[in-house]
Amino acid sequence: MKILVPIDGSKSSKASLKKAEELGKKLDADLLVLTVTPEASIFEQYPTNFAYALEVDKANTERAKHILKEAEEELSSYPHKVETFFTTGNPAAQICKFADEKEVELIVMGNRGLGAFSRTLLGSVSNKVINQSKASVLVVKADI
Repeated sequence: MKILVPIDGSKSSKASLKKAEELGKKLDADLLVLTVTPEASIFEQYPTNFAYALEVDKANTERAKHILKEAEEELSSYPHKVETFFTTGNPAAQICKFADEKEVELIVMGNRGLGAFSRTLLGSVSNKVINQSKASVLVVKADI
């Protein structure tokens, strides 16, 4: 069995990682940990901001690596296979696409993401994944 855990470094995603670890141990499941960084393509239409877009991409990549490294450390004693991935794009679409490609049976994700503004935005990510994914989705509510 494969469990996908999309994370963004938020308190909610850390709670979902813990829950996925608990479930994974009981189900003898492999964990696939994914983080999705936003695209800086909005800046590409303005040539004067090209260098800025590259810096944003670089910062997003570094952040993704940091988030995944923390997850690997958290799961260092996990008894089954753990793989980490990051991609760029629309979070809900990328999570669903990844789940399909990797033939994931369960997605375990948080209900809220980072920041006050993103709460509404990322809350909708879990909602979109619930409605669009072919896999079952467990939404973990964290004390925020």
